[in-house]
Amino acid sequence: MKICVLGAGVIGLTTAWRLAEAGHDVTVVDRNVSTGADASAANGGQLSYAFVAPLASPALLMKLPSLLMSKGSPIRIRPGLDPALVAWGVRFLLACRSNAVQETIGAQLALATLSRSELAQLSEALGLAFGLRTAGKLVVFRTGKEFDTARGAIARMGTGDDQQQVLTPAECLALEPGLKLDVRELAGGVYTASEQVGDCAAFCAGLTARMKQRSNIEWLLGAPVVGPVRSDGRLCAVETTKGRVQADRFVLCMGAASRAFARACGFYLPIYPVKGYSITLTPPDDTHALRHSVTDMERKLVFAPLTSGERTTIRVAGIADLESDDARIDVGRIDTLRHASAELLGIDAGGDVQPWCGLRPMTPDSRPIIGWSPLDGLFINSGHGMLGWTLACGSARLTADLIDRKRPAIEGGPFALHRAA
Repeated sequence: MKICVLGAGVIGLTTAWRLAEAGHDVTVVDRNVSTGADASAANGGQLSYAFVAPLASPALLMKLPSLLMSKGSPIRIRPGLDPALVAWGVRFLLACRSNAVQETIGAQLALATLSRSELAQLSEALGLAFGLRTAGKLVVFRTGKEFDTARGAIARMGTGDDQQQVLTPAECLALEPGLKLDVRELAGGVYTASEQVGDCAAFCAGLTARMKQRSNIEWLLGAPVVGPVRSDGRLCAVETTKGRVQADRFVLCMGAASRAFARACGFYLPIYPVKGYSITLTPPDDTHALRHSVTDMERKLVFAPLTSGERTTIRVAGIADLESDDARIDVGRIDTLRHASAELLGIDAGGDVQPWCGLRPMTPDSRPIIGWSPLDGLFINSGHGMLGWTLACGSARLTADLIDRKRPAIEGGPFALHRAA
């Protein structure tokens, strides 16, 4: 078939590659002149296959009032009545139920496991260099209550290939000397040795270069989508600023912009943009370098050591601001990351820190939507939220399987649109 992939972030690129590998003629459309330019450009860098818990949870629900009242909270909602946020928020509250959380964790773990395998195969087959390495991940907890909740979750899950170790505060600091915290500042930690890190932007650039060598992939970049073209209840083309693109099938991978396209197609897509921030630091010496990726659970911040050739950097990322489509950088949020870098890593982040922000497409239950839309001819692969980098290759595999009507590598039902309706 001729398939048009709408979006050239990490989700769109991996999807396009998978479909081209399956023998389809693929056209990639994106509003940006380069690939991997939006939420894929400078994300947290963590490939977090074991930690896939959703943002919505009973614990967050209990903390939400205090979080929203705190000036330095990692979660912020812009004042004002946004009908789209209200509709999304009602579904988010329902997703905080314990059974909903467990369903999401189970589904995300399966997709993450598939994604890890697919990424390994893809990077090896194409010889992609993007700093992929198994660095291990340490999650540190500031309060005893959060730590006890994490220990209980690990006990219920048991052990497996991604065995998680529960550590005391002293063991956390011994494991990661790059942390400049006092033992009294921590309640404990959880370490997973098998977790990975990698530069998503470098991956997108490398994959794009390989894709441009293929004869069955065409590109239409710098071409914002104007709207859908329907005929007899079917999506037959899309209008862009550079002309009309016709295809047999379309795959929606436009990230936070997916909801507007879905609205133009006549259906509701429960995705809301959650703005995240990052800074990229160069550690002054080996004593400040991180050996592992680190997550500060209370502050909802991640610290990932990334390598590019001989250069080592630390990506500091996080924050969840619900401010509709506002993609402007708030200097105060960048200062939050600077201060966290000074506190946790002892790094003076007063100089050039390469500030960035991006709109992450979040569903109420944090599960991506992967499946057919109500409009014939349109498939959805969007809504990955904070786990787009982690889940990209697995989502691409599931998308290709479902479009080709093959038996999917994992169960697709948990990611279908109807479960989020």
